[in-house]
Amino acid sequence: MAEKRENIGIVSLPEYAHVDTGFVVSGLCELGNSFFNQIGVPHRHDFYTIYWIKKGKLLHTIDAVTHEVKKNTLFFVAPGQVHNLQATDKIEGYMIAFRDAFMCLKDQSQVSGINSGLFFNSQFSSVIHLNDEQEKDIEAVVRLMMKELTMQEPEYDMALHGLLRYFLVLASRIKGENVGISPEQHAAHNSSIFLKFKNLIEEKYHALKTVSDYAGLLHIKPVLLNEISKQLSGITAGEHIRNRVILEAQRYLYNTDLTAKEIAYKLGFDDPHYFSRFFKKYTNQSPSEFKEASRSSATPFA
Repeated sequence: MAEKRENIGIVSLPEYAHVDTGFVVSGLCELGNSFFNQIGVPHRHDFYTIYWIKKGKLLHTIDAVTHEVKKNTLFFVAPGQVHNLQATDKIEGYMIAFRDAFMCLKDQSQVSGINSGLFFNSQFSSVIHLNDEQEKDIEAVVRLMMKELTMQEPEYDMALHGLLRYFLVLASRIKGENVGISPEQHAAHNSSIFLKFKNLIEEKYHALKTVSDYAGLLHIKPVLLNEISKQLSGITAGEHIRNRVILEAQRYLYNTDLTAKEIAYKLGFDDPHYFSRFFKKYTNQSPSEFKEASRSSATPFA
């Protein structure tokens, strides 16, 4: 009998980097066992990851959504997302990985902040296919990154910072997204509040489930938090909180063998029956129906 899966492993950057660094650029083959041991095993990263599959094919499941990744594809994974790589062919490519502090992704009001829509969006992740011309540009930037990391000449960390910014700008252009957030679109103050709110959800969604809880921590009224959330994201603060709890429940249902009752307690629900009603209300499926449907219909799509 197979061992019951109860947890989703967390991989830290040094396990890939082999040294304690905040930034990694490497060919996939050079990553060794620290990468290949994770193939076929659902896990999370505590860092931002960009994969560039140059050759070969693989199935990449991110939070219960499976993508068929073919050659010349970029995909982006944020910290905490549960993902699982399954190679269906010999693959070649690169991994770029960095910690949040390296790019200040959590505070876009800072000068060094960047557009993070490639990592945080409603489609779980960004999957971008490159044409031949785009491949040349991306290849040039990656090679410069590797050179800076290898040579480590004076101010190489600033060079890496600039190269990563440029890489993400190129990727955003290819995807067709707007790069950056202008002051005309979002007031800096409201943007800062919203980003703090999203970060608080990540830290406290197990324990705090109401808009009032988070508004209190941000020292604003719940109605204002809802207005800011609606303005900047299109949905209310309450929906963000619920969506985060449901996403984590789906991650456990898809990637572990825990029962709905066990997951309920993990997510801070005192009453497992209430958790099941909550899950069904917002997904139109019971936890067991979601588990059965997601595993039986794991048909990859491009």
